[in-house]
Amino acid sequence: MRFLICLGWIFNFIISLVSAQDYDFGVDVVSLTRRQDPNAPIVVSRLPLASNGSTPLRLEVRDMKADKRKWDLFILALSMFQSVSQDDPLSYYQVAGIHGVPFVTWNDVGPAAGASQSGYCPHSSVLFPTWHRPYLALYEQELFKLADAISRMFSNVTERLLYMQAASDFRIPYWDWASPAPPGQSHFPDVFWNSTLAQYGPNGVQIIRNPLYSYSFHPLDGEALIWPPLRSWNETKRAPNTDISELEPPSMNDQVNSALLAKLPEIQQRLYILFSSYHEFDSFSNKNYAISQNLSHLDSIEAVHDIIHIYGGSRGHMTYVPLSSFDPLFFLHHAMTDRLISMWQLLNPTAWITPQVSGEATYTALKGTMQNSSTPLTPFMSSADGTFWDSDMSRTTEVFGYSYGDTSALPGDGENPRNKLIRKINKWLGINSPAMIRVKSQAQHRRPSGLWKGSPGVKGVQPSLKADAKNNAADDHYTEWIANVYVNHGALDGSFSIYVFAGQPPDDAGTWGVAPNLIGSVGIFTMSGMSGSHSKISGTVPLTMALMRLVDLGALQDTEPSSVVPFLQQTLHFRIAGIDNKEVDPEQVMGLYIGISSSRVRLPASEVEFPQWGQPTLRLTIWE
Repeated sequence: MRFLICLGWIFNFIISLVSAQDYDFGVDVVSLTRRQDPNAPIVVSRLPLASNGSTPLRLEVRDMKADKRKWDLFILALSMFQSVSQDDPLSYYQVAGIHGVPFVTWNDVGPAAGASQSGYCPHSSVLFPTWHRPYLALYEQELFKLADAISRMFSNVTERLLYMQAASDFRIPYWDWASPAPPGQSHFPDVFWNSTLAQYGPNGVQIIRNPLYSYSFHPLDGEALIWPPLRSWNETKRAPNTDISELEPPSMNDQVNSALLAKLPEIQQRLYILFSSYHEFDSFSNKNYAISQNLSHLDSIEAVHDIIHIYGGSRGHMTYVPLSSFDPLFFLHHAMTDRLISMWQLLNPTAWITPQVSGEATYTALKGTMQNSSTPLTPFMSSADGTFWDSDMSRTTEVFGYSYGDTSALPGDGENPRNKLIRKINKWLGINSPAMIRVKSQAQHRRPSGLWKGSPGVKGVQPSLKADAKNNAADDHYTEWIANVYVNHGALDGSFSIYVFAGQPPDDAGTWGVAPNLIGSVGIFTMSGMSGSHSKISGTVPLTMALMRLVDLGALQDTEPSSVVPFLQQTLHFRIAGIDNKEVDPEQVMGLYIGISSSRVRLPASEVEFPQWGQPTLRLTIWE
């Protein structure tokens, strides 16, 4: 059977080598994409408004696919973008390379002394959310130009006008990794799965290389890509199966789908806590840990975003910080992250950046640099005179010419936008929130059952939508439990994950991510070569939903401290696995801390309110 599988893969691989080319437009793409003045600075500008004067929306990838002409233009533009010579500063290769490798100067913005072994992207930094806005806007700007040019290539006048209309308000899509897939569809969208596709364009239908499946290096620069065996692979990979081939392993997108689907309940819980209880931009924005931080604010949008990198790559390019941006998934993932940031900004309109020390070096700034809202977001220029975008300039999405449906008021919609968004979040993310489950339970005037009817994922200790704690819903408060984690940036040589279990974990570290008794995990997404760094990054694992499930099953009396503390002392276990899915002794993980805290939380009084969190209390120290 294994032989047949390998034979089938080899056959498909040979077919893809023969047929998998970028779309042939029948024109000189080099001339079409060449800059008029190669010496002029590259400027990130605002894209034009729609013909009706509105700001065009970035759409979820499945919604964009439903619009045939926009989808055609997206795939065609991305195919052309990826075909541009890697020597061109506006090629896909060089735009992706701004984030990490090859650690070279872009747009004549040189390195800070001693900081040249990093990309431009600020991780563990208060600039993390805003830096990605002009970065994605640059990517969007180039695709917009190409989509417009492609729309004008159609020979049929009627068809050309329709494609030009679709191009006029073209914006890049995002993938909503925090929502279940529509019925009958995979969680990880099928647009990422196939290496080739039949694509219609101005030069007819062609079998082309799927530009969302991978980026094909041309040429491959093994020295720049650093890490073996990735440095020898001609295209980006997800969950590479080196058992089939070490030289050209296939991407196992089914494994990516399973891994991310299993993380969905945890992702929804963490996002709900961020939206409902984080009100300061500094703590919400990034994972850099400071001793002064409150126990209730050790998570961040950056830490949640790391989950998609680690499991979306699953030992492929997305899992390695400096290589991640070459995977086409990167840009749809970061558009989703930007969407979540925009939603948080609508909920907290006055919260903004205060000065904070950076936790990691970038190409233009050393670690420990004080950063604020006017710190230049290098290497992105807002004008040809060399002025850089900064966070104050990038505070809104509209300044770049795009928006999201969640944060844009619709004509004739009289509801307060903030109230509308809270209602949406309560319905969307509250499905895995203890607070909203209690509200629904009380409204039904009955104790819920323990039947699993929630989002798909790990079911052993993950609670059902209807799970509740006995004798714990008598008033409008309940107790929330969180495992807080922080660790040195350079604790291990690269990314790793910390898993938290109720009871003994399985022996096979490769199964920890889908173990029935897994409560949650914290992914530590960090660069190799940072050993010796004593700055710290943090994240959290929500425990309450799993505890409610255990109450419902009769394994725990209630979720009050008198019951939970001794229970966790006896049953809580954690394990650490490196990027290779091999177990790591926690003694080898420098600066590791794991503690359990609880907070009293008041239930929301209406669907346009969030739960109100009290101050946290440290209950247990698991490791320090």
